[in-house]
Amino acid sequence: MQSFDLNNIWEHILQEAKKNMQHLPDALYLRVTSSLIPMSLDSHSIHIGGVMQTFVKNLIDQQPQISKALQDAITTVIGSHRDMVLFDFNQESIDTTFVDESLIDDAPVVAPPMPLPPVVEEKAQQDEFYTPVYQEPVYIDRAPAPVNIPDEPMVAPSKTVETTTPTLQSDNVPVDLSLSNLNPAYRFDNYVTGNANRIPFGAAQNVAEFPGGDYNPLFIYGPSGLGKTHLMHAIGNAIKENHPHMKVMSITSENFMNIFVETLQRNQGKLFRNTFRNIDVLMIDDIQFLESRESTKTELFNTFNELLNNNKQIVLTSDTMPNDMEQFEDRLRSRFQAGYIATMENPDLETRIAIFRSLLEREYKKNRVIRIDNDSINYVALQFSENVRVLQGAFTKLIGTASIDQRLESIDLEYTKQALAGLVHTEEVNMVNIESIQNFVSSYFNIKKQDLLGKKRKAQFAFPRQIAMYLCRDMINESYPQIAAAFSRDHTTILHAYDKITKEIEKNEETKRIVGEIKQKLTTCG
Repeated sequence: MQSFDLNNIWEHILQEAKKNMQHLPDALYLRVTSSLIPMSLDSHSIHIGGVMQTFVKNLIDQQPQISKALQDAITTVIGSHRDMVLFDFNQESIDTTFVDESLIDDAPVVAPPMPLPPVVEEKAQQDEFYTPVYQEPVYIDRAPAPVNIPDEPMVAPSKTVETTTPTLQSDNVPVDLSLSNLNPAYRFDNYVTGNANRIPFGAAQNVAEFPGGDYNPLFIYGPSGLGKTHLMHAIGNAIKENHPHMKVMSITSENFMNIFVETLQRNQGKLFRNTFRNIDVLMIDDIQFLESRESTKTELFNTFNELLNNNKQIVLTSDTMPNDMEQFEDRLRSRFQAGYIATMENPDLETRIAIFRSLLEREYKKNRVIRIDNDSINYVALQFSENVRVLQGAFTKLIGTASIDQRLESIDLEYTKQALAGLVHTEEVNMVNIESIQNFVSSYFNIKKQDLLGKKRKAQFAFPRQIAMYLCRDMINESYPQIAAAFSRDHTTILHAYDKITKEIEKNEETKRIVGEIKQKLTTCG
C-alpha cells in the first residue's frame, strides 16, 4: 500500500476527531493536529510521528479529552481498535510510512522502503480498494510580513509609543467601544462550512489568528442570507479571545454613517476620528450602503488609510463587488480590493443538510427531545435552497408547529410536508434518498438494480455503483455505515468510492458531466 493511502486515512481520522474536539480553541486544535504525521498502520496499532514540539505530545498524553477524541476517531474510521502510538521527532526516530497491506482490500502491493513488523495474513478481497481523500476546510498560512498600502498624507499623531518589537496593539488611547455591535453568538464553532463557503471560512480564520496580516482588508462578498455577517462577527469574537488587548469595532454601514453625521452636527469630528482611528480591528457590515454618502465616503477613505498604514485589520461585507460600486471613487474601490476578496455562494445540498442538523443540535442543547427522520431533513434541504436564512425560517416553522401539535418526537415526511405547505410556493422537487438514488442510477446506466447492488466487478457495473455510493454521501449526507448497509458493503468501500469519484470529477470532464446530469435530474420534478 502506498504511503498516500495512510495519509488519506489519517485525514478522515482528523475530520472525525474534530467533531469531539470542538471545545478546543481553533488555534490549539490546529496546533495539535498539524503537528501529527501518520507513520505506519498494522493490525494492532497506528504509529503517529512528527510531534515537532514536545509539549504537543505531552498535551495529548496528559489530556484525556484530546487523546480519547483521536483514539475514538481511529476506531470509527478503521472499523476496529488500533492503539495510537506517538513519536516525538525531538526524542525518537522513525523514518518510514507504511500501511499493513492486509488491512485494505484489493490494495496494489507496493513494497515500502522500510516496512514495520508484524506481517499480518491477507484478508479476502472486496469489490473496491480504499484510497480516501477528505475535503478539509481551507486553512491559509500567513506570509512573514504584512503588506502596507501607500495612502494620502495624514496628520502626524501627537503621541508615540516606543516599542522594541512590532505590535498590532493600538496606542494607549481611550476608545469608546460601546458602539460596537459584536454578537457573541456568532462564532466559528457554530458556523457550518461546505464547498460554497470553505474558502471564505479559511480566510476568516487566518484573519482571526493574524489580524493585520496578508488578508487586509478582508472583503466578504455574497448575496443576502448566506452568513456573511455571522462570519464577520466570528472573526471579531475570535480576535477578542486570541488577542484580548485589541480594540475591536463591529458596526453596520448605517450606524457608521449615522454616527459620523451626528458628530459633525455637534462639531465633534475629533471624537469620531479618535474612536475609529485608534482601534485595532474595524468591521463594517453591508459597506455597499455608503455609496450615496459623499462626506461619509471621504471620512471612510481617510479612516482606511490611517488603519491600513498602521497594519490594523479591516473586514467588510457586501452583496456588491467592489468593481460594481459605481458611486464609490476609484481610490476607495481600490482599497476594498487591496487585500483579499472572499466570495460566498449559495450552499449546496450537502451543506444545507449540515446546516439543518446544526440547528437541531442547538435545540438538543436546550434539552428538547426531537426525533425527525432523514427523509424529512432531506426534503427541507431540497425544498428551501435559496439561502441559509430561508432554510432557517423553514426549520423554525417546522419545529414551532411540531411543538404546538406535540409532534416533536415523531416528525416524519408526511407531517413535514403538511407543516411547511404554506411556505412552499414552487412545484415540489423530487424526494431524494438512498433508494431513489439506487433506482435512478440503475435506470440511467441501463443496468438491473440487482447488478448495481451485486458483487460483479466489471466496469459496466462497478462505475455506476461507485457513482451511486458517491451521490448518497454528496447529495443527502448519509453516513458511511448507512450507505454501506444499503449496498451490502464495508464502510471503507464506501469511503473509497466517494473519494475515487471526487477525484474523477476533478480530472475527467465526462464523469463531471454525468454526475452533474444525474444530480440535476434527481432534484427536479418528472
